Amino acid sequence: MRNRMQQLKLIGASLALVAGALLPGCTKTELSPDSAPAVASSGVPANAAVDPGNADAAFNAFNNVFLVNSGGQTYYKHALNDTNPDNTFAAALDIMVAEDAYERTGNATHKTLVNNLCATFLQKLPPPWAWDGWNDDIGWFSIALARGYQMTGTANFLTQARYGFDMAWARGWDTQYNGGGIWEEQPDGRTNQKISKESLSNNTLGITACLIYQSNHDQWYLDRATQIYNWMKLNLYDVNTGQVYTGIDRSNVKDSSRAVYNQGGFVEYANLLYQITGNVLYYNDAKRAIDFVRSNLTTGGVISDTDPGRNTWADEFARGLGHFVRDNHQWDTYYPWMQQNATAIWNNRRPDLNITWNGWAQPTPTTNLITNQYASAVAWLQYTPATKPGNIAGTHAIVSKLGNMAIDNAGLTDNGTGIVQWGAGNNQNQKWNLTQNEDGSWNIISQQSWKALDMPNSNIDNGTQPVQWAAGRGTNQRWWVEAQADGTYRIWSQVTGGGSLDNGTTTTNGAKLLLWGWSGGDQQRWQLR
Repeated sequence: MRNRMQQLKLIGASLALVAGALLPGCTKTELSPDSAPAVASSGVPANAAVDPGNADAAFNAFNNVFLVNSGGQTYYKHALNDTNPDNTFAAALDIMVAEDAYERTGNATHKTLVNNLCATFLQKLPPPWAWDGWNDDIGWFSIALARGYQMTGTANFLTQARYGFDMAWARGWDTQYNGGGIWEEQPDGRTNQKISKESLSNNTLGITACLIYQSNHDQWYLDRATQIYNWMKLNLYDVNTGQVYTGIDRSNVKDSSRAVYNQGGFVEYANLLYQITGNVLYYNDAKRAIDFVRSNLTTGGVISDTDPGRNTWADEFARGLGHFVRDNHQWDTYYPWMQQNATAIWNNRRPDLNITWNGWAQPTPTTNLITNQYASAVAWLQYTPATKPGNIAGTHAIVSKLGNMAIDNAGLTDNGTGIVQWGAGNNQNQKWNLTQNEDGSWNIISQQSWKALDMPNSNIDNGTQPVQWAAGRGTNQRWWVEAQADGTYRIWSQVTGGGSLDNGTTTTNGAKLLLWGWSGGDQQRWQLR
């Protein structure tokens, strides 16, 4: 594994050179004004997937210690005792922790922070990025920006994420050696270069390609994501154990050293492809990679690394694990382990600053470590609720109790597409991923279009047809989901105050999904399958 501090010095030198609708016959009754979702004492409804636990405290502490707003720019400083901006890949990883916090909460302040961090990043490190020979750096830059686009809608973030992937693909994918794969560091004549193809570069750029495909539905990017993944699985993944190898050199000699970040990048990558395609092989690969960490890379079950030379460690694994567990309803399997690590993180924090280093099994020292050595702990807490979630979060088909009709986006990806119903099947256009906001409401995201179930123009009229629209997490895209005594769910719009999803008492394929005041009939009761 390369020394990232040494890399920063090399890149710093380089930077100095470049600085610079209702159907007939339906009878409805309106929701009574006093009907509202039941909430727990935490302010989050029971059966929730979001509970602030220590996640808020950890993120707030991280910002209190490291976040800088100065001269119209927003960034994380390099270290406790170094107010210079964190740079290159490290800055991108810092941004991703803020993105994790926004993903958990949907908080408008966090959204603004993500936007400002990404904008400042591009001000300080504007493309072209050819000066950075490390392709995994380009991958980290591009992941942070692609996630930033999905969260804020700022078009330039996606533009630059595409630029980063395209550049790294063009220079890095090579079939002369190893039958493919992306070089970790581009050969450029330096004697200390690593002439190998590593998990870091291939995982990060594969994740980037998936995020770009989710964002613009350009098949070319999904094809590249699949191409890179197939090479990774053949060359750098042990299908028997779930280990992700570090790399392979030009002589086909594998570096079998183990690292949590290699496992984590692969888990995130495999889970993204599973969510996009529905191919269970990706799910199986991700699960094996998670289980390898739990069995082989912990200290008494706790992920911990005290080597100060590895300033990044478990943040990408926290992200990959968190998404896999949430998306695939795996809380029963992994929550106790996630909670064990979260408890260790909090118990071993610096009590004066509430920050925890990478050695989660040991108390955090009071020395002035760099920012990234505290980032993984914050990321882990964003994905570990204080109590085990219920059955709502994750991917479901949403099927009416009346007529077995599933909510369907008609296989379209355009903003404004009216949502319909179709006989329940197993296609991606009938799969919806439910994630939660800090107020307890839910986001309902199509697994086919990656757009949100939306009340057009915040219309509250009975008979309104929901549409899909790019996710923004406004009130017109927030839904209350409440369990009923018969095991079904009532789903109603936050913006209407009572308009519930209704199948219009129809079993006709292609019929509009509707909103209507709550009556409690079977046409308003939905199964989450």
